[in-house]
Amino acid sequence: MSGRMLSALPLDRKLIGISALLCALLSQGTAGCSSGSAQAEFDRQMQVCERAEDGGLLAAAAKACGAALAIVEKQAGAADQISELSYRVGRLERQQRNFVQAETLVRRSLALEEAAGAPGPIAARLVELSFSLAGQSRWAEGTQVLERASAATDLLVGEERRAAANAFRAFALRLTTMGETARAERFIREAERLTAS
Repeated sequence: MSGRMLSALPLDRKLIGISALLCALLSQGTAGCSSGSAQAEFDRQMQVCERAEDGGLLAAAAKACGAALAIVEKQAGAADQISELSYRVGRLERQQRNFVQAETLVRRSLALEEAAGAPGPIAARLVELSFSLAGQSRWAEGTQVLERASAATDLLVGEERRAAANAFRAFALRLTTMGETARAERFIREAERLTAS
């Protein structure tokens, strides 16, 4: 189905078309790179991941991005690429409430970024990690993680900055219920600062 034909369809028909495309692409060699080069398979998996994520098909996106990550690992890819894919799959897993798996992937990405000394990506990973910890009711640990992130949140832009503001708001509410009002107020101020600029 061409992109032009797909855009003319109503939303429910678009999702069916996207689902059919995903099924076709996923069935074309997700078991390895025997049907072509590793790069071609990687490109195919990334295309599926992006289309699935855009269509809200998080499980399919996580599966395809996970397959792309496996290819990069098998090919001894660059640490920054492994980090980015681990972070992306971790975020997708967290959005599906697979918090333990998300935590593992994001921690891996965080370790790679810390080794590279990149403060912006480190802050983004810390924010994402705090969400996974909150999903496991590990609020105290998540609070410490967010406090670490606050040192570099000025480097965040766009969606990552909005996610940080949301994390600080959510943790502020939880801290208030735990009686930690001073910390909660600091988190509220941080959320306001992130949304004001």
